[in-house]
Amino acid sequence: MKILITGATGLIGNHLGIELARSGHALTALTRSGRSVELSFPARCIAWNHKTPIAKDTLDPKSEGFDVVIHLAGEPVAQRWTRKSKQRIYDSRVNSTKQLISSVQSLSKKPSLWINASAIGIYGPSPDNVSAKTGFNESSPAGTGFLADVCRDWEAAASANDPGIRKVFARFGVVLSGDSGALPEMMNPFYYGVGGPIGSGKQMMSWIHIKDAVRAIIHCIDTPGMQGPVNLVASEPVTNATFSKHLGKAMKMPSAMPVPPLALKLAFGEMSSILTASSAVIPQKLIESGFKFQFTDPANALLDLIDQKIPRGARVFTARQWLPGTPEDNFPFFSAAENLEKITPPWLNFRITRKSSDEMKSGLLIDYRLKIKGMPVSWRTRIEDWDPPRKFVDTQLKGPYRIWHHTHSFEPLAGGTLMTDRVIYKMYVWPLGDVALPMVKNDVKTIFAFRRKTLEQLGSSSTV
Repeated sequence: MKILITGATGLIGNHLGIELARSGHALTALTRSGRSVELSFPARCIAWNHKTPIAKDTLDPKSEGFDVVIHLAGEPVAQRWTRKSKQRIYDSRVNSTKQLISSVQSLSKKPSLWINASAIGIYGPSPDNVSAKTGFNESSPAGTGFLADVCRDWEAAASANDPGIRKVFARFGVVLSGDSGALPEMMNPFYYGVGGPIGSGKQMMSWIHIKDAVRAIIHCIDTPGMQGPVNLVASEPVTNATFSKHLGKAMKMPSAMPVPPLALKLAFGEMSSILTASSAVIPQKLIESGFKFQFTDPANALLDLIDQKIPRGARVFTARQWLPGTPEDNFPFFSAAENLEKITPPWLNFRITRKSSDEMKSGLLIDYRLKIKGMPVSWRTRIEDWDPPRKFVDTQLKGPYRIWHHTHSFEPLAGGTLMTDRVIYKMYVWPLGDVALPMVKNDVKTIFAFRRKTLEQLGSSSTV
């Protein structure tokens, strides 16, 4: 099918796009930059600021139309709510939907299915005496409050589309992923042994594993009877205390330190209310349609998402990028140490000074010189695993980190290559060294963003 998707660089869009590409669908992605190099899957990419419609000839130059539209774009809700941030949250959802509808309505061929993101926040907080089996379902009325108002207007905007189009409003709960989103933020206090339930911990939490979230969207595409609101949550909500206990076990850290609601109020203001309120939601339509969840227990979901081999205090950074050409085409460029100089930001003054051998293989030692915040640093790595064209792993033996373990993997995807960089890193003098962690995280993101931009300028890596 021909599928138009927004929010393609976000958590859900990233994973969903990969699975849709695996199934052979032709994808068009609307992103702010319009640069396909930012995607983890192959797609025609169009720049869109969500504030205006897209010209017909730009959106659909061949007049082929789209079979499915999946609208996932939206400003993150998990931030301090101010008057300006609330307006951004509202506009990025409600107004963007209106503009996208205007764009699609100009096409000669209309889609048969429109999937619009929404959230279980539409129901408002659950009653205090709710149980895991008596939560809100898709026929429950909308609640009140800022988030409920946004979701209600968001779905109403999508409903204004052509009445002949099947519409699904995907009401997401807390989507759990090890890459980004809510879970890494939840994990932060547990790294230092001060993790625990929020407030009393009695409030209900409705969650879903990223794999099930993606599978549920595809289930909605493939099941003609799925329409209207669909709750994308696991089959049973759990209390925040239960979830926190399982999170602590998965991280091998204590989970008995409650987070005071006042601290959340000071940090997030009004937004903290969605962290302390109950949200018990049942995925009735998914269950009745025969959808089978892979993860119904948060304990198993967290064990799947949190690598048990990662040392205490270490963090994980993951970057994915789709490249033209097969893994056999791409592997030689990225495995050649000299090419690191081409795709590393010039402000790092990155230079290779010595290699223990001219042949790339397990055990190879590579020495580098670079500058971090203007300070000269020596770095030595060893190739721990050499498995062309699937992957190679380099580990720091000497350098600015207590641990630096970088896995480069190359997977065939839709005629090209899905390249995944997974970095496990830990600061020296942990946990005191984590004072520099925000700066390090920002630098790592900047380095990989530079790499994407450079690869775009170089073209296909197989021609470099």
